[in-house]
Amino acid sequence: MDIGDYRRNLEGSVHQQGSTMGQSNEQPAYLRIADDLRSRIQAGDPPPGGMLGSDAVLVRTYGVARGTVRQAVAELERLGLVVSEMGRGRRVVGGTSGEPPSPSTRYETVAAALRQDIASGKLSHGSQLPREAMLAEQHGVSKGTARQALQMLAAEGRITAVHGKGWFVGDAQGALTRTDEVAESIRKAILAGDFPRESRIPGESALAEQYGVARVTVRRAIALLEAEGIIESRRGVGRIVTRSPQ
Repeated sequence: MDIGDYRRNLEGSVHQQGSTMGQSNEQPAYLRIADDLRSRIQAGDPPPGGMLGSDAVLVRTYGVARGTVRQAVAELERLGLVVSEMGRGRRVVGGTSGEPPSPSTRYETVAAALRQDIASGKLSHGSQLPREAMLAEQHGVSKGTARQALQMLAAEGRITAVHGKGWFVGDAQGALTRTDEVAESIRKAILAGDFPRESRIPGESALAEQYGVARVTVRRAIALLEAEGIIESRRGVGRIVTRSPQ
C-alpha cells in the first residue's frame, strides 16, 4: 500500500468513526488520537516496518493542530510502537504477529543482539539492561539508535521501562536494578560468613570494582542495607555489619 492509499484509507475510516472518538471527551485529544493509531497499528495498518502518516496527513485526517498530532505520536514513541528515522518519518515497530523481521537497520541489529541475550538467559527476567550510552558504545552506534532498539523490544513486550530506573527484561513487577543486585550480593556474603557481625565491609571503591558497577550504585546499595539495619556507619571505622539478614 502506498502513502496515498494509506492516507485515503485512514481518512475514510476516521470519518466513519469520528462520532465515536468524539464521545471520549474526558480524554485529551492527543490521547484519543494515540489510542486510535495504536488500535490501527495492532490491526496491522500500517504493518511493522511500515511508515506512519506524516504530521500533515494526520493533521488533515483528525482535524487538529500540529502540536496535538505531535503529542499523539510522542505517546506512540513512548509506548515503543513507532520510532523516528532521520529524513524518512516514523516507522512502525510494533505489531501482533509472528517473529521479528530480519535486521535491516542498525537499530534492528542491536535489537536482535539483545533479543538473543534475553533468549539465551544472559539477560534474565527482571534484570536491568545497560544504559543507552553503554549500549551505544558496545555496538558502535549512536544513543538514538540504541534507544530505537530498546523501543523495538518494548513494543514486542520483551522489556519494560521503569521510570527513573531504566529498562528491564520482562514486566515491571520483576524489575531488579543494579542497586538491588549489589545489595543482594552483599546480603549473601554476610549470610555466608564472609562478613561476620562487627566486621568492616570493604570500601565503596573496592566493592564497585568487585561488582563491576559505579561507586554511586554501591552507595545506594549500602543505603538500602543501612535502612534494613544490617550495616551501620561508624565514624573513623567505616561500615560495620550489625546483624545477619533475615
